[in-house]
Amino acid sequence: MGRFVGKPIPRIDARDKLRGTLRYVADLKVPGMLHGAVYRSPVPHARLKGVHLDPGFPWNEFVVVTARDIPGENRNPMILPDQPFLAEDRVRYIGEPILLLAHPDPRRLRAAFAHIHLDLEPLPAVYDLEDALRPDAPRVYPPDNLFVKYEIRRGTPEAVFRQPGVQVVEATYRTGFQEHVYLETQGMLALYRPGDDIKIVGSMQCPFYVRNALRALTGGREVEVEQAPTGGGFGGKEEYPSLLAAYAYLLALKARRPVRIVYDRHEDMAYTTKRHASVVRHRTAIGADGRILAMEVEVYLNAGAYATLSPVVLARAILHATGVYHVPDVVIRGYAVATNLPPSGAFRGFGAPQTLFALERHMDFLARNLGQDPIAFRRRHLLKNGQAFPTGEVMQQAERVQAVFQRALEVSRYRERQQALEAWNRQHPNRRRGIGLALFLHGAGFTGSGEKKLASRARLVLLPDGTVEIRIGSVDMGQGTLTVLSQIVADVVGAPLERVRYATPNTRYNADSGPTVASRTVMVVGGLLEQAGRRIRHRLEAALGRPLEKPEDYEEAVHRLFEAEPTALEITEAFRLPPGVEWDEERFQGKAYLDYAWACYVAEVEVDLTTYQVKPLKFVAVQDVGTVVNPLLAEGQVHGGVAQGIGFALMENLEVKDGRFVESRLAEYIVPTALDLPPEFEVEFLYRQGDRPRGLGELPMDGSPPAVINAVVHALNTEIHRIPITPSKLWHLLHPEAPR
Repeated sequence: MGRFVGKPIPRIDARDKLRGTLRYVADLKVPGMLHGAVYRSPVPHARLKGVHLDPGFPWNEFVVVTARDIPGENRNPMILPDQPFLAEDRVRYIGEPILLLAHPDPRRLRAAFAHIHLDLEPLPAVYDLEDALRPDAPRVYPPDNLFVKYEIRRGTPEAVFRQPGVQVVEATYRTGFQEHVYLETQGMLALYRPGDDIKIVGSMQCPFYVRNALRALTGGREVEVEQAPTGGGFGGKEEYPSLLAAYAYLLALKARRPVRIVYDRHEDMAYTTKRHASVVRHRTAIGADGRILAMEVEVYLNAGAYATLSPVVLARAILHATGVYHVPDVVIRGYAVATNLPPSGAFRGFGAPQTLFALERHMDFLARNLGQDPIAFRRRHLLKNGQAFPTGEVMQQAERVQAVFQRALEVSRYRERQQALEAWNRQHPNRRRGIGLALFLHGAGFTGSGEKKLASRARLVLLPDGTVEIRIGSVDMGQGTLTVLSQIVADVVGAPLERVRYATPNTRYNADSGPTVASRTVMVVGGLLEQAGRRIRHRLEAALGRPLEKPEDYEEAVHRLFEAEPTALEITEAFRLPPGVEWDEERFQGKAYLDYAWACYVAEVEVDLTTYQVKPLKFVAVQDVGTVVNPLLAEGQVHGGVAQGIGFALMENLEVKDGRFVESRLAEYIVPTALDLPPEFEVEFLYRQGDRPRGLGELPMDGSPPAVINAVVHALNTEIHRIPITPSKLWHLLHPEAPR
C-alpha cells in the first residue's frame, strides 16, 4: 500500500460523466458528416445470387457499398478468418450485413431499404447446437459444424468408470444466451482527411484489434484508430467494433466525407454478439467412500454462424470445468458448434460462467444424491498444495481457497441461517427461503501462452512540466482503468495524482498494451507501468541526489532533471513471461494462467409460490484478488458483476424462434433493476501484504449464478439444471404434469 494504491479514490472521470460533458460517439458531429446504415439478410441461410436497386429511386443521393468495394481482404482476421465483412455469395444468419448505405439525413436511410431487393436461394438452417451436431444437420461450417474441439486429459477416467462398485452420477446443465446491455450501443465515426487518410473514432475495448482488422480490409494500409469515451462493454465491444469500424471506413472512403454509424437498441440487441448458450454434461464416478474418483465433462457452446472468439471462449470454459476440486482421473472435451444464428462472442467471464455454473450445481447435486452435506462434500474435495489441476499445473495456493471458503461461511453465518430458513419455511406455506453457495476460481490474463503472443508494451512519458502521461491501448469503459492505473503510476513515480494523465488510447501514438479483456489490465498492464515508473523514479532520484520522500521533492527533481535538456523522458516496458511458465497448446497441459483469483459467494433467496418470482435477499461475496488498488471501485465491480449474474440466473431470457432472438428490445428482455438486487450485500477482499493485483472484473459473473440457483434449490427441495429460471419456467418445473 502507498499514498494512492489501496485508497478509495473517487473516479477521475466521474465529474465529466455526472455533468454530461463527456462526448460519446453519438455526441460527435463534424461538418459534412453522413449517417451510415447496414442492410442485412432477412433470412437465416441462403445463397446470395444478386443485389438489385430500384432504378427509379434517387440513388445518386446515397453512398452505396457492397463487398465489391472492399480494397483488401473481405475477411475479419480473427482466430479463424471465416467471417466476411460483407456477404458475397452466401448468408448464414438473419441480420448478416450485405450492403452499406450513407446519407446526410438518417431518416432517408430506412426509406431506401424498401428499394433494395435480394435474389436469395434459401438453404436449410439449424439453430439448436444439439440439432447442429446430428449427421443430417444443415452444414453451416463443413464438414461437421464444429469450429474447434478440444480435450484435456489426466489419468484414465474410462478405466475408473469400469471399476466394480463405482457409482456413476450423470447430469446435464444448460445456460442460455445473454445480452450485454451496455448503456451505450455500438457506434463508430470515420473521419475523412485529404489523401484518403481516414481516422476511426469509436466505442471499443481493443483499438489495436480494430487497427488489425482495418489493415486486412484495406490491403495493408495503416489506419489510425482512437477510442471514444465508451459507455460499457462487458466483452461486447471486444471483437464486434472491428466490423462496425470497417463499415464506417468503407462508406467514408467512397463518399470522401466523414461517416458515423450508431446502432439503435433494437439493432444492437438483434445482431451483435451474445454470451454463448451452453450445454455441459457431467458424468462422475463415486467410490464406496463417497469420494469423487473420476469425471467426464463435455462442454458444448452455441457459437452462431461464425467463429469470432469462440475458440478462446471454449478454451477458458473447459479450463475452469473442474474449478478448485481435485479429480484424480478426468477428461474434459469442448466443442464450439456452428449454427445459423448471429455469432456469439466475448462476454464477461469468457466461458467460465457456463462451466462454473454446471460445476457448482453439480457439486450440490452430487452431495444431495449421496446424502452428504454440500459444504463438507466440497471441503473434502478441495485441491491441496501439491495436487494437480487437469492441466498438470500443481496447486500452490490451497490455503487461499480455504480462507475465502471459511470466511464466507462465517460472514454469512451459513449453518445458522440454513437452519433458520428451514424453520421459517415451515411457517410460511406460500413462500420458501433458501441459502446456497459457490466456491470458485478465475484465471487472470490470457490463457496459456496468450500473454507471450500478445507481447504487450506499456509506455510512460515524463514531460518537462512534471506531467506523467500513460500512453497505452488499454481503455476505460466504465470499470475504472483510468483511475486505478493512475494510482499505480502516481505511487511508483512519486508524483501527485493530479500530475498523472491518461492519454486517449490511440494506435498511432500509444503502445500496444493488448486488449482490455480477461481481467488482465491491472495485473499485466499495471505491472508494466509499475516497471516503467520505477525507471522514471530512478532518473528523478538521481537528478535530485536523494530519495523522493516528500511531495515537494517531486517538483524539485523534475526541475533538476530537465534543467539541462528539456526533452520528454519516454520509457516503454515490454511483457516478459515469468521463468518456468510453460504451456502446451495442443494437449492443454502446463500452466494455464499467470495467476488465479479465488472466491466464495453465498446467496439467500425467497421464492413466492404464488407468482413464482425469486427474490435475492442477502448476498455475501468474499474474494482474494491480491492487492486491491482501489477498494471503492473494486466493490463496485463486485456489485455490478453480481447484478449481471443474477440476471443471467433468473430473468435474462433470450429465446430463438426461426433464427431470430425473440427478446430483441428492452421492453421484452428483462434485466435486473435496483429493486431486484439483494438489500443486504457484504463484500470482503482477502489479501496478504506484498500481494500483487490479480483479476477481479469477471469473478463476480462466475459465482453469482450458481450461488443463487443453489439457494433456490435449497428453498424448494428440487433440482434446477437450466438457467435462466424465469417465473414461468419455474412454474413448469414444479408442475411437470401441466400442459405447455
